[in-house]
Amino acid sequence: MLKVKPPHGYPPEEGRYVRGNDYSPVAVCVILDTFDFAIPPELNELVMSGIDSGAALSGMLQTENTGMERMICNIVANPNIRYIVLCGRESTGHLPGQSLLALKQNGVDEGKQIVGSKAPTPYLYNVPMELIDRFNQQIVSIINLLCKPGEKDTKAPGLDPKVIEEAVRSCYQETPAVFRDYTLYDMGAYPEPAICHKIVSKLTQPEQTIEPGKASIGMGLALHKFLPKTDCKKCGKRTCLAFAIDLAKGKSRLENCPILEQPEFAGDRRALAKLLE
Repeated sequence: MLKVKPPHGYPPEEGRYVRGNDYSPVAVCVILDTFDFAIPPELNELVMSGIDSGAALSGMLQTENTGMERMICNIVANPNIRYIVLCGRESTGHLPGQSLLALKQNGVDEGKQIVGSKAPTPYLYNVPMELIDRFNQQIVSIINLLCKPGEKDTKAPGLDPKVIEEAVRSCYQETPAVFRDYTLYDMGAYPEPAICHKIVSKLTQPEQTIEPGKASIGMGLALHKFLPKTDCKKCGKRTCLAFAIDLAKGKSRLENCPILEQPEFAGDRRALAKLLE
């Protein structure tokens, strides 16, 4: 079975990950659905379970653009990695899990936008097309254990460290092993040299001329994802979307929405405040 030593400089990109067995055929991708200053302990436990069970890399993915680009760079720099275990909870703001699955299934268009992604800005503008193509060729399968947004049951497959460990171990068996709906085994390294690429620029979408008003609408759509979506009119607007666009334009304030003051919306309120900084 072919195995290769990763090149000097691997992994090329920094991030919220741990390096494990360089010769392992699997990486673990835990979706970070909160701010990086308030990471829940159960997500850190998933990362460590991936490393403890033998993953090459185990870390967190927060965004559908620069975060995804860093992950691509680190994976194509190690041809031994052939699988990704996707777990954690989907993030309602960035949808990085859905975007990763769409990237593997559909690739990108000429503008490097992930085809089929439902995220606000799914552009992989900072990496060459060569890396994107190589990523999709090198990764044979993404083992999808992703939980729905807001899932709190730590026994759900995508939040259960024991399930993550089982998925990782299934990937490095010499003979095919059945894990849920997947047949997994260590097929050896991808038969092309590693590509060690470090990102220089940090754009989240192609440079373009934005017509007056378009920026506010785009920001309004991003803000709307974190609003209650009840269209209760208590803010003085007919819909939550209208309120979101006014927030983006600076014509409304978060305090105008009384529902956001309720404890269950505390996380959404923090996300909105961060976007409006």
